[in-house]
Amino acid sequence: MRKTAFLMMAALSLAPLMAETLQDIADNLKVVQRTAGQKLELPTVPGGEVRLLGADYEQIIRPDGSIITPLTDTTVKVSFVVRKDGQEAVSRDYDVTVPGLQAVAAHTNPAPQVVPALLNWAGSTGKYQLGSFVKIATDAPFAASFVAELEEMLQCKADLVPVGTKADITLSISSNEVLGKEGYTLDITQDKGIAAAAATETGLYWATRSILQMLQQGNGAAPCGRALDIPRYQVRSFLLDVGRLPIPLSYVKDVVKYMAWFKMNDLHIHLNDNYIFHEKYVDAGEDPFVKSYTAFRLESSMKGANGQSLTADDLSYTKQEFSDFIDFAQQRGVNIVPEFDTPAHALSFTRVRPDLIYKSRNKRGCEMLDAANPETLKFVEKVFDEYLLPQNEQKAVFGECSVMHVGADEFHGDAEHYRAYTDALLKMVQSKGYTPRVWGSLNTKKGNTPVHSKGVQMNLWNGGWAKAWDSINQGFDVINTNDGALYIVPFAPYYRMDARHGWVHEHWKVNQIADQTIPSGHPQLLGAAFGIWNDMIDLNYVGYGAYDIWHMFSKSVDVLAGKMWGSDERRSSYPEHQTLLSSLNKVPCLNPYALWENGASFSCKPETLPYEIGKPSMGPDYVLNMELMLKEAPKPGEEQVLLKGDSGVFCAALSDGSIGFRRSDSMEFSFNCKLPVGEKVRLQLVGKPGSTQLFINGTPAGTCTNTRFANMKEGIINTFVLPLDMLGSSFKGEVYSMEVKHNTPAGPTVDPNLLPKKK
Repeated sequence: MRKTAFLMMAALSLAPLMAETLQDIADNLKVVQRTAGQKLELPTVPGGEVRLLGADYEQIIRPDGSIITPLTDTTVKVSFVVRKDGQEAVSRDYDVTVPGLQAVAAHTNPAPQVVPALLNWAGSTGKYQLGSFVKIATDAPFAASFVAELEEMLQCKADLVPVGTKADITLSISSNEVLGKEGYTLDITQDKGIAAAAATETGLYWATRSILQMLQQGNGAAPCGRALDIPRYQVRSFLLDVGRLPIPLSYVKDVVKYMAWFKMNDLHIHLNDNYIFHEKYVDAGEDPFVKSYTAFRLESSMKGANGQSLTADDLSYTKQEFSDFIDFAQQRGVNIVPEFDTPAHALSFTRVRPDLIYKSRNKRGCEMLDAANPETLKFVEKVFDEYLLPQNEQKAVFGECSVMHVGADEFHGDAEHYRAYTDALLKMVQSKGYTPRVWGSLNTKKGNTPVHSKGVQMNLWNGGWAKAWDSINQGFDVINTNDGALYIVPFAPYYRMDARHGWVHEHWKVNQIADQTIPSGHPQLLGAAFGIWNDMIDLNYVGYGAYDIWHMFSKSVDVLAGKMWGSDERRSSYPEHQTLLSSLNKVPCLNPYALWENGASFSCKPETLPYEIGKPSMGPDYVLNMELMLKEAPKPGEEQVLLKGDSGVFCAALSDGSIGFRRSDSMEFSFNCKLPVGEKVRLQLVGKPGSTQLFINGTPAGTCTNTRFANMKEGIINTFVLPLDMLGSSFKGEVYSMEVKHNTPAGPTVDPNLLPKKK
């Protein structure tokens, strides 16, 4: 024992004392846990300077250190910059508890369990119960939609009354310096009802989300008390790739409604892209420039010398539709961020201008624009101008958007060419009055050419392409979009955040980006985004549509929304979180699975065709039974439509004469069999999540294949939401009877592990 101790002491005496670094000093500051007057007391460092870097709730601790008093005691994370001997170090997060106006009293109503959680709650006693007739006092632009939501959720009658009139729910604009652009207060009492106040209409809208969630859980009653709620991060984003998978705009509106339910405020729409695995065509001796799927989803006047249109030929949004959609989203607190992706992922662009393809031996080169050619930027700018600037005395399509995403990811060309092109693109968009957003790439694309960063937002999507601290030091405002943690590629063997919701709930934090940690309140950390990328198209397509990915989106939003709005510290276990969500899972005026009441049915015996049914579409599970006779064989290229509606068409004969259906996303499926002519038959269609089966006279009929990407012949996902607006719009025959019955599925999802393997 003595010998061992002696040797240890000798070793220690020989070891040099570790010098304390500036980072050590910054991470071991003595931070005062009380306020000195109304200003944050800065720590001191002998021989050095300390300044406040930022606070995660900058509405409470302002950039200048001044403090706005919250409703109840609130923990704010702050960080500092320490400067000494000509060097600087950024500190870790420090918790500072700011005393509130009101203490949380015992034996009062606990905080309502809304998602995201309220920042401050001071409960009182009792509850306010709404009756069968509800008065709402507000002149907010979303008033009509709020009335509809309340009526549907509570099965009551709601009406608007003038502002200032006694009402059950009052929504008013009020100046309050702590609220900022999105914060709100609630004051719920038994005598005055529910009163919400905010400095902006967006803040008021967020208040209505919390009110509805309270009422949903309380069966029309809200607990009495006061609340102050403000967001922690300004960007709470979801990215949807509509460039590779055709997705109807009606579905994207449902995405907006669901995001808004959880106060997510930023919808990044990836409007152009293409099949990315071009090498599969190259290796098979085929030309991906001709073969690979590509789409630009907006109506465009741009055409090439060869007549090629930039607009997708399967599904696209008109300029007016998209402009109206932007307004629709903004009324619900959601900012639309449109993206045109160049110089890579740009096959739609290179097909219009093949003379601008980047000269490369890369097998994916057909999708790369020539970043070194000045004509490329001129061409791309013309496309941007079609939407960023007013045209023909009409307002700009994107005129109500404040942020425009310029893409600029995964360019497999010269770094200097990339940097010069990206620099010019960012400046061009900024010069037109928009805030540019870009995919981080500058750690991979290192070079000497400067890239504009002031006022530019950057998605940090991969730690190899762009590192968090490097991007911040270059001057970019950053958004955590880390691929390993936040990407979903449906039905792929990679990027499956939707399979790890428990891990995300337990461990993920906004300020941890790849392998680097940023102070929570760093002024250049704007927030976070998760995304759905539809890589599995073309040769990889397995038949899925927007219906089949809703659960991947919806079950991710609630997990992430709370961490983007409020604290990302774990407040509950994932099973506990799921239990809470089960009481909030019905978003009013939203029915993404087209569910009818369980067991609901409809039947008819039409005397003549066409016959107007006038019913909403019916999602799986359903069984459709029809007795019919095809009296006239379809002519080549002629369709005979049995059922038609906003979800698509069910055809007795597609253009090739076979029975099949075409969804509203433009994807067409054939059962590869035909109706007999002049013979009365019993036709049955059985629709389930992921599969649609056809029976004729009780016998399975045909194998369902996708007619556009027919590489997978069996076992594809072929979900079909049954259209029930019009019967027999172009059917040349008789329908003797029709009956359809709906059963609510236990879980309308498709398990990718159950998919058959390609043969």
